[in-house]
Amino acid sequence: MERPPHIVSLDLVRGLDVWLMLFVNEMAGVTDTPAFLRHMPGGADGMTITDVVFPAFLFITGMAVPLALGARRVRGDSRAAVWRHVLGRTAVLVFLGVLMINAEHASASAVVPPALWNVLMTAAVVLVFAEPGAEGRGGGWRWSGLVLLALLILVYRADGVSGWIQIRPYWWGILGLIGWAYLVAASAYLLAGERPAVLVGVVALLYLVALADEANAIGVLRAIRPVVHVGRALGAHGALVLSGAVLGLALRRHRAEARPAAGFVIPALGFALACAVAGGLVHALHDVHPAFEISKIRATAAWCLLSAAWTALAWTATYASVDVAGHGRWPRAIATAGENALVIYLLAPLLLSVFEVIGVGLGWNPYESLGRSLAVGVVRSVVFAWVVVRLSGWMRARGLRLRL
Repeated sequence: MERPPHIVSLDLVRGLDVWLMLFVNEMAGVTDTPAFLRHMPGGADGMTITDVVFPAFLFITGMAVPLALGARRVRGDSRAAVWRHVLGRTAVLVFLGVLMINAEHASASAVVPPALWNVLMTAAVVLVFAEPGAEGRGGGWRWSGLVLLALLILVYRADGVSGWIQIRPYWWGILGLIGWAYLVAASAYLLAGERPAVLVGVVALLYLVALADEANAIGVLRAIRPVVHVGRALGAHGALVLSGAVLGLALRRHRAEARPAAGFVIPALGFALACAVAGGLVHALHDVHPAFEISKIRATAAWCLLSAAWTALAWTATYASVDVAGHGRWPRAIATAGENALVIYLLAPLLLSVFEVIGVGLGWNPYESLGRSLAVGVVRSVVFAWVVVRLSGWMRARGLRLRL
């Protein structure tokens, strides 16, 4: 049975991105954090290194699409089975994204306090989605997780919301946005097949949809924004993931033809340059309409294209170092973060909720107090990232993996 071809540079770039995500997320709560470690304001035209974290993850997710789904087809999975996999993964990501967003909106007067609710919710998710057989876990653990999750949904309460079930998709959350964008890119790949020119055309079409939606040019897109923002969640983010899939497909074909690994460096650099030029040309029109500005909050086309360029460049440099030149002396913690990215995204807020629960008992939150000084806050953020990554590695080493 063929597994997706392992490309070390993908894990490393994804891992570096996860480390950066953990660090800048914690620095956001530190006094006097420099502007370059914060997101640009919603109405600003520009981006910081922090604004590249999310799109970089989307791009790397896209690179893995043809490698993973292509391997499924090669090993004999039916087309229907591959579609079930894509739709199931999308549903899980969207569901988890909604749960995590609701944890942030929980009422302080609820039966289960917000921080404790998030701890229990994450525990239930781990029980439900843990791979069967790991550490002796089986169907009983999964059913326990499902029951706990159902109870938590029933007792959840939010201010200003009525009804038996008060879980609401305020927005889809980061995991939900990843899920929607993954669905768009995976669907395009499965429908178009391994035809890069067609996929590039779909990327262009998705950016046009994003621009039209930002300009309010299509009424039906405005009408369904309460459900999903087509221009941003499906158009711009989908184009970003599909851009990564185009590069991933080119890499897959290059390897399948048994060509030298070094021969892919120049094409990859050309891809990064093309994205940069396209992003620059789109941004050149920023005086015409805000849709042409660079903005993470609004998921503009220029932001997506420039982020794709930076990520493609970072991956190419890593690929040349690791997969071509064979330089393997990278800290293991970086690869660990790349291999456990989604687990880490669940663990980080879990730990923060644990600190909050402890803070309630103590009457003050020691972790928050460490953010009142910039120097101490930097150390706090680095240590937090290290603990989360190490915890994810500890779980993986003991067979506790999530099947999302």
